[in-house]
Amino acid sequence: MKVIIALLVSIFAVSANASNGLTVHTTEFGVGKFHRYDNKVHAYGAKNAWAPYILADGAPTDRAMTVKNADGSFTVFFSTLDEMMASVVAISQSEGKKVSVLNIHGHGLPGAMWFPKDEATKNGWTCGDWVDAASGDDRANYEQYYSPVSASQVMQMRQMSNNPNVRMSCTTGAREWREGVTKNPAFKTVFESDAQFHFLSCIVGLGSVGDQFTKDIGAIVLGQGGHVQTAMMFGLGDWSMPEGMGFWDYQSDDQIDRDNAKYPVTRTDREIMQKGSIRMASFTNGAWSTTALVDRDFMSVGFESGLKLGMQIASPLEAPLAPALPQKVKVPGTGGFVFIEQQ
Repeated sequence: MKVIIALLVSIFAVSANASNGLTVHTTEFGVGKFHRYDNKVHAYGAKNAWAPYILADGAPTDRAMTVKNADGSFTVFFSTLDEMMASVVAISQSEGKKVSVLNIHGHGLPGAMWFPKDEATKNGWTCGDWVDAASGDDRANYEQYYSPVSASQVMQMRQMSNNPNVRMSCTTGAREWREGVTKNPAFKTVFESDAQFHFLSCIVGLGSVGDQFTKDIGAIVLGQGGHVQTAMMFGLGDWSMPEGMGFWDYQSDDQIDRDNAKYPVTRTDREIMQKGSIRMASFTNGAWSTTALVDRDFMSVGFESGLKLGMQIASPLEAPLAPALPQKVKVPGTGGFVFIEQQ
């Protein structure tokens, strides 16, 4: 499996000056429970990038919850995309400021994240595994996070990432975001002109499907400014990654066997971290297009100034398309499954 890398003709900078708008962290409840348990095993510290994502002890999970953090940022814990959008609007309106950074944290799949779009979807049978995780025991969320990922699972994700006809149950892709903005039109109005979206999640930007999703989110929400970042690799975000989300992926059989042997035992993301690639969409020459930030150690949770774009992934992480995908696939980093439909 080779990653084909080609130099862009030019190197340019994006967003030379830090914005003065709000930073809003958002995370679905299941991942908030993971961080709550992980923080008790290894205390994060106030400056850890994941500290805003720790769900408070005793916090209710039957409705979205907004927390104002000591640094002036906000965190929204949510169950559905509708809840998240409405909460971000409410924060902006109550503070009288627009949002510069929106972080969306959860479990991912190519071109989508694993949480329901609305209450009706959440209550449907296809979201049973997600509901079990979001409403379940903290330790269960912690244990499943450190489950190994096999080479065959990686290849399965790569195959899905280049198949635009795949639909996954209980996920939010570009279609669900478009529907959400239609129901919550104020959501589009609360962002600064240079706003940055960071999808802190596994493989959301992987393949042609991830590429299209990254561009679509910019077009659906940001209009003609700002940028959207998605990971092209699996994400790492436990106590040992205080700088932000790190990266991991299949490189060789020996490497994946070695990582899968020690990871569930040591439970330390930093021991298996790799240099990573981030897909970034921006509005250029009248259209949303993507490039890649390569050789990165982390995806930031804050506003990034002066980003240098010098490399482009021409054919990222390719895998031959399978003749048929299974009826369901496991969501990386969880014990849950999504159902697959090919249109």
